[in-house]
Amino acid sequence: METDDTAIITPDSTTVGVSTNGTGASYVNLIQQELNDLAEAKDVYIPVAGYEKSGLATKYRMPENGKELNAIAEKVEKANKDRFYRNLWTVTDTMIALCEGLYVKPEDVEEYVMLDPQESGEPVRYDGRLAELIGLPTDTRAREIVRKLFGHNDQAIFIHGEKLNRWLGNTQADLQAELWQLGN
Repeated sequence: METDDTAIITPDSTTVGVSTNGTGASYVNLIQQELNDLAEAKDVYIPVAGYEKSGLATKYRMPENGKELNAIAEKVEKANKDRFYRNLWTVTDTMIALCEGLYVKPEDVEEYVMLDPQESGEPVRYDGRLAELIGLPTDTRAREIVRKLFGHNDQAIFIHGEKLNRWLGNTQADLQAELWQLGN
């Protein structure tokens, strides 16, 4: 048996050599590549359910740190006694805070294109520009803009927020698969 100075201990206490995965690629190299992929993930496009024809998606960024998300949750918790609204507003406010813009992906285009009907050079966010686009006054609060965009369907907001949360926890997660399809 060929010896290898790189090994892994499995749960049943056997040692398995890990120099290659059968394709000639080193597991160490694979792990390092995955680490680089995780570190390079700075943003994600999450499609908005119900807008499949336009390919509408929100581009989200990684939070600067966990304290940013904690501050959102603490602010919402102080202002809301009702658990349902604490959850809804925490999800909604997180979406608003991490939103870098809304994008569309027309059928004949490979990449997302910023939604910028005023041609300002900046994508629409959950802001007055989007409010106007969806028929609300430009001074409408961001939470209400999100609710209108999602058809006042709180469950759709929760599901969208769950996809964002899944990406925040694992930037390599399959966001197209529904939670029930993951089998865990």
